[in-house]
Amino acid sequence: MAQETMTLASGFDDAWIGEIPDIPRLANALADVERRVREAWDGVPPHLGAFGAELARCLPADADPSNIVNLAVVDLHLAFAARQGHAGAMGRFESQVMATLNRVIGRVDASDAFIDEIKQRLRTKLFVSDGASPPKIAHYTGQGELLAWVRVVAVREALDSVRAERRRALDSDDALMAIEASATGPDMLAFRQQYKAKFSEAFRDALAALQPEQRNVLRLHYVHGLSIDKLGGALRVHRSSAARRIAKARQDLLSGTRRLLHARLSIDRREFDHLMGLVASRLDLSIERFLATKS
Repeated sequence: MAQETMTLASGFDDAWIGEIPDIPRLANALADVERRVREAWDGVPPHLGAFGAELARCLPADADPSNIVNLAVVDLHLAFAARQGHAGAMGRFESQVMATLNRVIGRVDASDAFIDEIKQRLRTKLFVSDGASPPKIAHYTGQGELLAWVRVVAVREALDSVRAERRRALDSDDALMAIEASATGPDMLAFRQQYKAKFSEAFRDALAALQPEQRNVLRLHYVHGLSIDKLGGALRVHRSSAARRIAKARQDLLSGTRRLLHARLSIDRREFDHLMGLVASRLDLSIERFLATKS
């Protein structure tokens, strides 16, 4: 049956594989669902026939199909239509769901860069299949409000991001000053043997002392590879402002590391300056490897 002529009821009937204990009751339930969805769209809802099949998918095969009236069918239809890529549904999802997430994500990290990053990750997770499984939004089956469900997913994504970064920080002392295999000169060898642990500690503390916005700028640029132009777009600032923010965060990190190392190392000034030269020459690599998180 063509999508244009398929009704919600016929779509449900074609997909339902369980028993139907009360056909008139099911017909009334389907009519009620269609009425609610049509009222939400003030007209003809997108993918109405296919939504009938989606309703059948969201119920266990041994359930009474009339129980569809107990689902959050308007939210379920919105999630389904957005998953199909319908522009109007995607617009509603953005305004009714995504636009409300700043506060809950901000409880984990209130910086604009972090919130924007988590929301972009969330869009990808919700609507892009990884090839092996359907998009995350397909797991929403109308058991409760869509907004509440998405908020849980958003908070988990934010917490996972922070935890992954912390795990990486705890497990990556060797990566902080990891260098190319060819860089095995005596100066670097001495540094790695004598001062690696001190550097790791100072670098980690200096990074933690940065403003959250500075850490996110470094993460977006060094880990996620955002160019100056793209970073400016993400931060809603001119590219020159984005470049200045990167330079400032980088300089603050280097200065903080220098200050902490100077307080913790008992070496003469010449040797200390030499070591800081080595640190500065590999600062970008240290930032990238320290902040790297699992995508």
